[in-house]
Order: sequence, then structure tokens, then C-alpha cells
Amino acid sequence: MNRRPVIAGALIGLLGIGAVALAVTRAPEPALETFPEAVEPTSTATDSAPRPTVLQETTSTDTPRPSTSGDGAPPGSPTTSLSTSTSRATGQPASTTILTNTTTVAATTTSEAPAPSFQSSVGTVTSGDLHASWRQGCPLGIEELRAVSVSHWDYDGKVRTGTLIVSAELVDQVVAIMSDLYRARFPIERMEPVDVFGGSDDKSMAANNTSAFNCRAVSGGSSWSEHSYGRAIDINPLVNPYVRGSTVLPAEGSRYADRGLDAPGMIHAGDEVVDAFEARGWIWGGTWSSLKDYQHFSTTGR
Repeated sequence: MNRRPVIAGALIGLLGIGAVALAVTRAPEPALETFPEAVEPTSTATDSAPRPTVLQETTSTDTPRPSTSGDGAPPGSPTTSLSTSTSRATGQPASTTILTNTTTVAATTTSEAPAPSFQSSVGTVTSGDLHASWRQGCPLGIEELRAVSVSHWDYDGKVRTGTLIVSAELVDQVVAIMSDLYRARFPIERMEPVDVFGGSDDKSMAANNTSAFNCRAVSGGSSWSEHSYGRAIDINPLVNPYVRGSTVLPAEGSRYADRGLDAPGMIHAGDEVVDAFEARGWIWGGTWSSLKDYQHFSTTGR
């Protein structure tokens, strides 16, 4: 009997049984675990910090304005405004308060008020008007004189109205000259006819009064002064005195014989006063050689 086939079959059977047994006893591989993705926590309204309440106070001082409403506020009073705003998140408690205080001062510009316009008027005069400066026998008749009223600046920077008595023939020139002095803001302390001083030239000069007509003789002589013809004007005589040697008129103006001074109302060569008169052909006594009459202007140079 041939045993080889029997042995081969037995081996094959054993191998099959071992394979089955191995398949049954092998532990199954564990399944892979899966984890959910990390999710960031969601903030809620209760987690966020409360929004602060902001109060803002603003004070503003503007350029003063005149009161026009009749509410009693004085002109030029500063105006103050206060504005307060509150911001709050809906439903949020205001646990923090921030106060800001801002003050703004606006620049104030002060402009000088415009000067009143120059004014002039011309009228006739009577012997009663010139009761101390005119009399019968004067070179000019009363009908040949005129009262010229003009605007001028005084020593306090205020506008005044003064009056000069001059020849009727020179009215236009005098108005033009005084208009120039007004525009230049040259100060004239006072301007009145010498009749206010009883016709006294000395008193008029001591009062620094600017004047024109006065029927009188020249200083230190017997001939008629140019003032007797209404064709000479003396400007601020106290600070522009008559000087002849050691004689100074008026005596109260002796210190102003020093022409190096620069006091208000003084006249100097080439200034606006000299220019205004010379432009109309008048001559200044400050240019004379034998004496100096710094107050004096005339049409003839005398």
C-alpha cells in the first residue's frame, strides 16, 4: 500500500485547520477614536466690560458783541456756552464716568473806530462877533472877513470844532489846509477867535490858542500885522513861540524855544503842517533869519 498520498493529504488538512484556528483567535484591531474640534468659548454680553458714560463740558469765550436784544447784557460781555453729552450702550450699566473740561478762548481783535469825516462851514461876522478884535479904521472892513469853522484833533485825540476868522478871499485855502492837518491827525489844543481873550494876543498865546484875525500892530512895532488883514494864522503858539534873541513870546513857552524837543503840537521843518501851508503858497515864520516865529504862517511871508 502506498502511504505517501495519505501522508500528503493529512498535512494539507492540518494546515487548513491551523489557518482557521489562527483567524478565530486573533484579536480584532481597535477602531480609531475621533474627538470633536475645539470650540472657543463664546462671550456673552455679561462678560464684556461696561461702556463708560462720557460727560463733556465745553466753555467758549467768543469775540465780545454788543447786546442788541435788550436783555441787559453789557456791550462787550463774553458769551459762555455749556454743552453736555451723555453716551451709554443700550442695556449696559455705566460703571465708569470720564469728565473732560475744555476751555477755548477765541482771539479778540479790536479795531480802531473810523474817524469822523472832516467838516467845515463858513459864515459872515458882525462887529458884535469881533467886539474885541475889530474896530473902525482896521485895514479890512467887517464885511471882508469870514468865520471858518473846521474839524480838528485836540491833545486828547478827540475831534473838536474850532473857528478861525480870516479874509474872505482865503476861505478855500484855509479849509484845504485845515483838512490836511485833520487827515494827518495833527493836534491843535484849541481854536477860538481872540475875542474870547478880550483881543489880547498875549493871553491867547499863553492859552496855546490857534487864531488868525486880530487887528493889531506887529510885535515890537507900529505897522499893521498880517493878522490885521486876515492872512496870517498862529498854530499852537505856546509850544511854537516867537523867539528874538533872548525874547520868547509867550514867556510861558520859553522851554519850547529848544526845537530839539518833540512835544505834541510842535511844528518842525518838513512836517505835515509846513507842507500843508507851503502847498498853498503860505510861508512859515520858522524859516526867517533875523528872528523865528515858529507859530506863524502868512501868505506874504511877513
